[in-house]
Amino acid sequence: MSEKKLAGKVALITGGARGLGRGYALRLAGLGADIAIIDRNLKAADVYEFEREQLTAGTVMEECEALGVKAMGLEVDLTDRDAAERAVADIIAALGRVDIAVCNAGGGTVTFADERAPREGANDTEDLVTTGTPANTSEEMLTRVLDINVKTCMYACMAVAPYMKKQGGGKIVTVSSTAGVDAKGAYHPYGTAKAAIIHYTRALAQELGPDNINVNAIAPGIIRTGRLGDRAEMAKERVALQREGTIEDCAKVVEFLATDLSDYVTGRTIIIDGGMLR
Repeated sequence: MSEKKLAGKVALITGGARGLGRGYALRLAGLGADIAIIDRNLKAADVYEFEREQLTAGTVMEECEALGVKAMGLEVDLTDRDAAERAVADIIAALGRVDIAVCNAGGGTVTFADERAPREGANDTEDLVTTGTPANTSEEMLTRVLDINVKTCMYACMAVAPYMKKQGGGKIVTVSSTAGVDAKGAYHPYGTAKAAIIHYTRALAQELGPDNINVNAIAPGIIRTGRLGDRAEMAKERVALQREGTIEDCAKVVEFLATDLSDYVTGRTIIIDGGMLR
């Protein structure tokens, strides 16, 4: 990453305080982009041992600044459209523009570990994830998972679009999942939410194409993060390359979609799964 091809540009990453979002922020910062992170908890990495061990500074923003760029962070609930729009306006006021938006916030999560009150003697470093099925999902679970995946993505896109139009272009990367591509999975309603993001990405690309704004999605498969833990054995059984994906595997594809390498690519979904889906 010696070439600073994103120097002078500003990249917004939602859900960027840990995990995959952190990887995208560091990758784009390494390419010279100033970084804005929106997360519901800017210290989210502290909850997961694997994530804490990855950090080289107190926050992801500090890690980005160590790469020689400007960085800022905002704690915002992106399921609130007004809050999303205010946050993007604050980023524009501070950094001047938004050229790249990576809409990464989400997850197959009903309750994140840091949202639960600690219980004596209990392991509260694990998220409570979705257990619903297509024929039977509770209203609470359905609402939560659709909100934190579909709404956060759409509202972030809606917030940045006017600024990108005014600037004369931009790059939007949404984050789906192989669960949104392959209906055989049992991870509902997460898969439904991620499928909706693929549809939204294609529709938004058609609308914003005339404004020189590229909109594409990535669909990661089995990727090693602190929240999901070690799934190496699962990967050996299911993945053609016989290994888990890494955060860097995904960040490389985000680099492609955020730079001029993808100038003639829009409305597409790139699957990053090591050959898991047949």
